Amino acid sequence: MVSRELKGAEGKLLTSDAHSLRILEGARSLRDQGALCDVTLEAEGVRFPVHRVILASASSYCRVLFAAAADGPSVVPLGDVSARGLGRVLDFVYAGRLELVLATLEETLKAAEALLVRDAVKLCFGFLDEALGPDNCAEILGITRRCGPEELRRKAARYVGARHRALLRDREELVALDEEVLRGILERSDLGRYSEAELLRCVLQWLQHSPARARHSRDLLRRIRFPLVPAGHLQELLRESPLLKTDSHCFGLLQEALAYHAQPYAQPALQGPSTQVRCGSDGLVVVGGRTADNKVCKEVWVSDERCATWRRLGELCSPLYNHCAAVLGGFLFVLGGQHKFDPAGNQPTNEVFRYDPRDGTWLQVAGMLEKRTRFHAAALAGQLMAVAGGTLRGRLTAGAEQYRPAENRWEPAAPLPVAVADHAGATLQGILYIAGKPPPPRAHAAPPRRVQAGPGADPAPDQGLAVGTRRLSRSWGGGRSRGTSDRCTIRTSGARVVHEWCTSGAIF
Repeated sequence: MVSRELKGAEGKLLTSDAHSLRILEGARSLRDQGALCDVTLEAEGVRFPVHRVILASASSYCRVLFAAAADGPSVVPLGDVSARGLGRVLDFVYAGRLELVLATLEETLKAAEALLVRDAVKLCFGFLDEALGPDNCAEILGITRRCGPEELRRKAARYVGARHRALLRDREELVALDEEVLRGILERSDLGRYSEAELLRCVLQWLQHSPARARHSRDLLRRIRFPLVPAGHLQELLRESPLLKTDSHCFGLLQEALAYHAQPYAQPALQGPSTQVRCGSDGLVVVGGRTADNKVCKEVWVSDERCATWRRLGELCSPLYNHCAAVLGGFLFVLGGQHKFDPAGNQPTNEVFRYDPRDGTWLQVAGMLEKRTRFHAAALAGQLMAVAGGTLRGRLTAGAEQYRPAENRWEPAAPLPVAVADHAGATLQGILYIAGKPPPPRAHAAPPRRVQAGPGADPAPDQGLAVGTRRLSRSWGGGRSRGTSDRCTIRTSGARVVHEWCTSGAIF
């Protein structure tokens, strides 16, 4: 008993802690006896006699329903609610206790939401939050996607993201996944440790586990990036899986991917969402170069996103320095340069190689029209531009050319107003800027700028580019100019390069 003094009058206001509990106990006893019940709730054909006043005090839905008409319906059917879930919620209304287990929680939550018993809904969400862990995150994510709060859904998704490798690796866990959970995993872009062929096999295993899952095939398979699956694997799967042949949509995805693989040189011009490599971070890639003791390298190194650690990504086809690198359509292009150390640059090359981050392979594409060293290359309007530099016998050139990947062909572009080498360049808003000045007649070409590759990357190369570890995103090209220099630009109009150079100012 709790007492409180009354202001302005003699006496006390007394309250009893046990009174509300006794009211609940009394209501529960009346319900157990079936006494004084004046309305019935029905779910799945099962009827639950209850008291209007008790339901109206706990359920916003019932309060509105019963207040609308004093005599109201005697039987209230509840669709999409299970009898077991409704029974648990009614037990909570009459006793203030809610029995929850993960296996049947969704039934209880749906019943609580249907009746708008807010305290029961909060208890369900609290139970899910406390129960969430590595072993049940996929199941809880499926529940929260159907009827959970956004914050809890994101928390469960983070757990699943941390465990998606284990979920896909274990066949029992894979086939037990909810369709929405599997779809959510396939929508991720940080699945770099799985090849697209492995992801496709996982989806097929999940679909083949039960004939009832065939209705999900189109929704799941359209999230597979078929062009990233090697052509040989696609043809093998086409023979092994009847589903890929019988579903017209899936068969169309396969045919599009095979058509993509049939045009290897044109692939940089055919890029889209389905050809993007799954990677969650970018890194710095350093290609070839020259060491302090003039050794020409062919190693390719890649850093993590913070450039804190480096690892060897692979090798060029041959040692190279004074070359250029550019990224076009998610592919890394390495152009020109010199295979042997020669300060005079007498023997440059016109070879061009393309690196595919999907499988780590190199493809030699059409060579440039001129052999070039100490030049600048950049991606512009879906094409590659190679500008000026040194050519055979150390001569400088003002010539420029452009590469059309769809045709695997180089063609001349408007030359620079002056011959220049070791110049710098950059693109901005569809305009290519070149900064540099011809050397004095007797001056020797300055050695290429050396880029430090970082710990463990020895020998260190001359030139590199900023790219993604698996998702190539942008490039830094260069050369070097000293003092005051003229700056020229070439611009684009839509997807077309306008061959028009103009002097746009000076750099100090």
